[in-house]
Amino acid sequence: VASTRGDDAREALARRLRAAADALHPGASSSPPQVARGHARTARGRRRNDDDDDGNEGNEGNENNGFDFAAYPSRHVALHVMYAGWDYRGFASQGAEQVGVRTVEEALFRALKRVRLIAPDATWKTCDYTRCGRTDAGVSALGQVVSARLRCRVPRDDDDDDLDDVEETGRRVGVEIDYPAVLNRALPRDIRILGWTYVPPAFSARFDCDYRHYKYFFTDWGGLDVRAMNEAASMFVGEHDFRNFCKMDARNVHNYRRRIDSCRVVVNGPDGGFVRVGAMGLGGGGGGGAPGGGKEGDEENTAGGAQPRDTAVCEPPGVAHIEVVGTAFLWHQVRCIASVLFLVGLGREPPGVVAHMLDLARCPRKPQYEMAPEEPLLLWRCGFANVSFRLSDAARSQLELHVAQCTHGHVVRAGVWAETLAHVRAGGYDGDDDDDDGGRGE
Repeated sequence: VASTRGDDAREALARRLRAAADALHPGASSSPPQVARGHARTARGRRRNDDDDDGNEGNEGNENNGFDFAAYPSRHVALHVMYAGWDYRGFASQGAEQVGVRTVEEALFRALKRVRLIAPDATWKTCDYTRCGRTDAGVSALGQVVSARLRCRVPRDDDDDDLDDVEETGRRVGVEIDYPAVLNRALPRDIRILGWTYVPPAFSARFDCDYRHYKYFFTDWGGLDVRAMNEAASMFVGEHDFRNFCKMDARNVHNYRRRIDSCRVVVNGPDGGFVRVGAMGLGGGGGGGAPGGGKEGDEENTAGGAQPRDTAVCEPPGVAHIEVVGTAFLWHQVRCIASVLFLVGLGREPPGVVAHMLDLARCPRKPQYEMAPEEPLLLWRCGFANVSFRLSDAARSQLELHVAQCTHGHVVRAGVWAETLAHVRAGGYDGDDDDDDGGRGE
């Protein structure tokens, strides 16, 4: 009974307070103050969005609330994209995000929307998106190029050709959004933007590309005849029908003629040897793409054909790569080329097998052979005329730190596996070094 009386008293007091409030503010209710507070929050959000050109990610899913894209200028921009594709089902999305399949393109579009460079409902057509290449699942890229119409700070004038440096038009480069710095904070760790540049509205990353340069990395376990591989690789140069060196796609492809400008095996170690991978460094050399870079089967190293190494030395394997440069490629073409070159290097096929397979009169059907794995393949460069990418000092510093951290992690892991390989090759526990602590940990 006492509880009931207390409730009645509180309700009566509440009614008197509401009546007093109505007398002071006729027609007012509790709702308008809440709406006003909501408008204030939205206004503050708009002001924050207007000032936030540096990629404050905010709350995912609501990051574009209150942001009016129509109030900002846009401009066609090309982006230089790098990604380690080992954990992705290829570059092109093809609607894969709807079924939960990870693709590089889907992650890139999510980042573009997250930092408000394109509208949240943007599609390929509405933002004029183009891409240079469509790498397959597991394939990586250092030189992928995409273009899209992105939000900008420096509007395009009618007399701009989009190829001159911004400084030449009397405007400072620093005024524009730092696209790499902004996007790299929103992208996954294995995808990075390495540069950007203005491009004309008619630019197509696919059709304006002059050449595509692939590298296929491999390890030297001893026994590969690099000279024979290069002899076979030289036969790919020129325009040929490559239907015997690709995965057939009869529904979409009817012309299998492609032009290869360069194909060779490159080793970059001291005196033309293979670069060692382990605690001392990471292979690859980085100079194979330049004219004269690397060694194509040095005379001293290939004079006797295959030069098997003494595997008892327990050294980690060396790294070299096959580089293929061409205007366009068929589905799995580079991996098929690499596979046949490995067969030649192992002595299972003569170098002339390439000329035989390119001659459809002598080889009208594709022979059965296993295609090389996808993980070692890298889209190294996409070449464009009159396109020069730029990168700010701040974005470069961020990239250097990030890439150094990733490189350190992979090299350390390679060192762990190299130690395991040395232990297994040693044939047991005899001869272990003297730093054994008797099983005691640190």
